[in-house]
Amino acid sequence: MLEALGGSMLDSLKEVLVERETLTLGKELGKGEYGSVYEGVFSPEEGGDMKVAVKTMRVGIHSQEDLYDFLREAEIMKTFDHENVVRLLGVTLQREQDSPLPVPLVILPYMKHGDMRRFLIATRYGDIPMFVPHQSLLRFMVDIARGMQYLSSQGFLHRDLAARNCIDNYYRQKVAIRVPIKWMAMESLSESLYTTKSDVWSFGVTMWEIVSRGRTPYPGVSNHELLELLHYEVMHSCWDEDPSLRPGFGELCETLRALLSELPELEASQEESYINHGLEVAAAVAASQETHTECGGRCENVYLPTPLGAAAAREEDEEVVDGYLKYITGSEVKGDDYD
Repeated sequence: MLEALGGSMLDSLKEVLVERETLTLGKELGKGEYGSVYEGVFSPEEGGDMKVAVKTMRVGIHSQEDLYDFLREAEIMKTFDHENVVRLLGVTLQREQDSPLPVPLVILPYMKHGDMRRFLIATRYGDIPMFVPHQSLLRFMVDIARGMQYLSSQGFLHRDLAARNCIDNYYRQKVAIRVPIKWMAMESLSESLYTTKSDVWSFGVTMWEIVSRGRTPYPGVSNHELLELLHYEVMHSCWDEDPSLRPGFGELCETLRALLSELPELEASQEESYINHGLEVAAAVAASQETHTECGGRCENVYLPTPLGAAAAREEDEEVVDGYLKYITGSEVKGDDYD
């Protein structure tokens, strides 16, 4: 089967290729147009079983070019080594009947909770809405900024940074190829130009999602806690029309750490309670969010402008998929957020 990869791809992936017998597939966690994500158990040669998420291509619909495109993501991920960036565990190939090419299986850590956007919505619309401490929200931002700083230092552009792709227990299969309009920098929209600075723009939007507790950009902010949490200028600086004037991720890390240091530290019990509570309500998000609506641009006595070039939009329902990822991952596209 390995000959199907060709010399260059095989050489690139040889250090992460594992025997098919080391992987046991379980239930399907999610399914998209081009593939599925399964729960699995990985038993590496060094011993010890671990629960994993397994990303696959759908059998019988791919060409060798599709196979290469699918594995190219793994080829890039194998070089990442940072606590806030997802880690590739391995790649294996599976021969299927009536399929001329092997089916690739990409093995990733399994984490059971949910993507950040769904979790934040759960804090507002779950069975028991809860308060998320400012310290926790800032820590989310710092972790994302650290992951993005690492990717930038490796010469990697994310191109689809958003709360739905910042997760500590979730994996979603990419299902289409569209454009995430509401997270894109102006130069990306008008000139198809992508740089680290366009990722910074998307980070500003992701910060907005966090402080607004998972609202889709950009109907407005409904309470004054935003101004207490962090200076709005930090987000606004990410949206400068001139890419050269946007801060780098290193600068953003330092600014957010400074803001976090000004707040009292949370006791461990507070943090644990918040995390555990979130897990309890996350499963009910999809059903409960259907019965709620967002307020428009002006709420209470606070009005915050949206990023340049972005129109107000209502929050869209999303399909529920249990699964995996960490903080920084690949793209997922859906509904009116894209064009």
